[in-house]
Amino acid sequence: MKKLISICAVVLFIAGITQADQFWGSASVPQSTSKTGSVLFKLDTATGTVGTTYTYSDWNIIMDVTYAPGNILYAVHNTTGSLDNFYNFKLAKVDAATGTILSDTSLRTLTGTDEPQWNAMEYHNGKLYAVENCWTNTRTGDTGSAYSKRGYIYEVGLNGSNDPISATLGAYIGGYPAPDGALAYKDGTWYASDWKTDHSSWIKTTTDVIATNFTASVGTSPVGLIDGWDFEADGDLLGISWMANGATPSSDDFNVYKINPLTGSATALFNIKSQLPSNIVALSGLTAVPEPTTICLLGLGALSLLRRKK
Repeated sequence: MKKLISICAVVLFIAGITQADQFWGSASVPQSTSKTGSVLFKLDTATGTVGTTYTYSDWNIIMDVTYAPGNILYAVHNTTGSLDNFYNFKLAKVDAATGTILSDTSLRTLTGTDEPQWNAMEYHNGKLYAVENCWTNTRTGDTGSAYSKRGYIYEVGLNGSNDPISATLGAYIGGYPAPDGALAYKDGTWYASDWKTDHSSWIKTTTDVIATNFTASVGTSPVGLIDGWDFEADGDLLGISWMANGATPSSDDFNVYKINPLTGSATALFNIKSQLPSNIVALSGLTAVPEPTTICLLGLGALSLLRRKK
């Protein structure tokens, strides 16, 4: 216990000197059964600098990424080679230190539905939470089983190795046009983005991600179609858009925005397009790495519980 306290004291001192927030993001190449090279990348939000970048040679698009303890990234992606591969989205567990894929589980297996396509995720309290955004129910052989869950949360159970083993349906965000692809948790409240018909995004919230449907508070402005967001340690909500001007692709699609969750006001902080590979056409996910102080406090809390049990 004393050793951990000493280590935490050092970490807290260093954290007081360096306040940079570390995030991970995902970005994709054009949708195709043959184009590859989508990436996961580390982002320093204090400077707007892209650091470590992992490129995946058989991934076409990455729908979202979320960080979990143990320096793990979970990413939803498809692969190339055939139309069935394109629609067979998988949940990859990735070693954030090396980019190595540790496991890769089909969403079809987890949900028992035909063409599930999760476009937002958040890790919280030992589980993953994902948003169903199945695009179609008109392909030959489709039963509509995934499409009927469009706009719902899935709670994803993990085993002792942190591999996904189950998916349970939860609260409802919204249906057509689509949930945009952003999900985050802060101080007892869940935040989801939901595409408005005017191409802005509703900011929807709930305090019970399983049993209480999300409700709209405000819309984002002047940008929408938010497809990734998370909170910095200081409480700021940072987000990205897959089509910032709501009409055609532009360089603004590579901005990182600070979003006021109470008013919806979105302000561009920096643009990272020039720091990503030239074949990347869209950002698709953003997730915060918990600060070291939080990890230490969690460790101290766990040790205190163990001491009380003894």
